[in-house]
Amino acid sequence: MKAEKLVIIGSGPAGYTAAIYASRAQLKPVLFTGMESGGQLMYTTDLENFPGFPEGVIGPKFMMSLRAQATRFGTEIRDAHVTAVDFSQRPFKLWTHLPAGVGMDIFKQGSQEEIDGAVTKIKADEPDVLADSVIINTGATSIMLGVPGEKEFFGRGVSTCAVCDAAFYKDKNVFVIGGGDSAMEDTLALTKFATKVTVVHRRDSFRASKIMVDRVLKNDKVEVLWNSQLKKIIGEYGVQKIVVEVDGKDQEFKADGVFLAIGHRPVTSLFRGQIELDDHGYIVTRQSLSKKGLVQAQAALNEKDLVAYPTMTSIAGVFAGGDVVDVRYKQAITAAGMGCAAALDAERWLENQE
Repeated sequence: MKAEKLVIIGSGPAGYTAAIYASRAQLKPVLFTGMESGGQLMYTTDLENFPGFPEGVIGPKFMMSLRAQATRFGTEIRDAHVTAVDFSQRPFKLWTHLPAGVGMDIFKQGSQEEIDGAVTKIKADEPDVLADSVIINTGATSIMLGVPGEKEFFGRGVSTCAVCDAAFYKDKNVFVIGGGDSAMEDTLALTKFATKVTVVHRRDSFRASKIMVDRVLKNDKVEVLWNSQLKKIIGEYGVQKIVVEVDGKDQEFKADGVFLAIGHRPVTSLFRGQIELDDHGYIVTRQSLSKKGLVQAQAALNEKDLVAYPTMTSIAGVFAGGDVVDVRYKQAITAAGMGCAAALDAERWLENQE
């Protein structure tokens, strides 16, 4: 099997931007979209803070434009999910199939132990793809609270995507859990359909951008429960009521739906034991390596190279960018910039291997 020069894992702004730059550099990249082609922006109504769109742009339309641009320059896009990797030596090995008895839901909702077990089964087969270099842009996924009823009623009144499900709650009473921009956006999306939207936030002020907070607080359909935490979701066939701790006391509320908007965690379960991750699961690149990672990196590259390839991970030839790396900014524009940087680093590194 001939090795691909560059494989990109992920199809958000970072992945597609990396693909655009890599294909223009004649690297003939192969991009695997993953389970959610287009990433989180596929669930965003109006993207208003990306330069070049004075009136804003619909998230899915923006992502499809990026995909078309990457394709135009020669990126081979495969609508598939990378299920296992082996970065122990070049060419790197990647698997995209699932053996009998292993379902894709393992990678969405399974524990790390369950995922590790599935990966072991997958690796018993020959790899599906070989790669001289890899860029990881797998992004982040919604964080769940772990409260009683959350898992049982997921898809039956519990959701992490207001843009996807808001229309199902016409003339209903819904709750949004969170206080960041995602929570504000979900709240506004739901006010177009629901009779009432209650925001449950554990602090006494929102951490979202001022413009989003102002829009929410000025909406007559919105009520806010400050200093509050969701404790339990109750129902029979669907959500019927919830228990919220308000100022230290549990209160019960009637509810038709609950939307979780409390943040995201990096999608890196496949890479544990392959490359260095921080304590929260974010990929550590060479511009922020720990002492242990630096020792490993220096064994493969000299000090000059460490500076030359800041987006490279603890494994030479494996790069990363976007929300899978970004612990601070988490914006579409910064993700795109990181994807660009990773592609440029990969291009230069590959040139030095020839």
